[in-house]
Amino acid sequence: MDLPDEKDPSQLYYWLLIRDTQIQRLTFVSMTRNETSQERVFKEGLLHFDTEMALYTDLDTLETHRLAVQNPAILSEALGNHIQNYLTVQ
Repeated sequence: MDLPDEKDPSQLYYWLLIRDTQIQRLTFVSMTRNETSQERVFKEGLLHFDTEMALYTDLDTLETHRLAVQNPAILSEALGNHIQNYLTVQ
């Protein structure tokens, strides 16, 4: 990949929380990985995932949401456009 040599993943990647038409950029704190799963810690919540499912816990409400794992290469055109529009104004 032709990405800069950067130690802080938040400088290279955006993590977005999308709820209906609302998009929120999550503030990266840390990440861990083991043989079967990964975890991302954000100021706003915790994301734990493997190849089949994900759980996101909102730290404000303490609600946990089960998420479907989806290949980003096959996002719907509407969702892709919505994300692109968000990133353009950021």
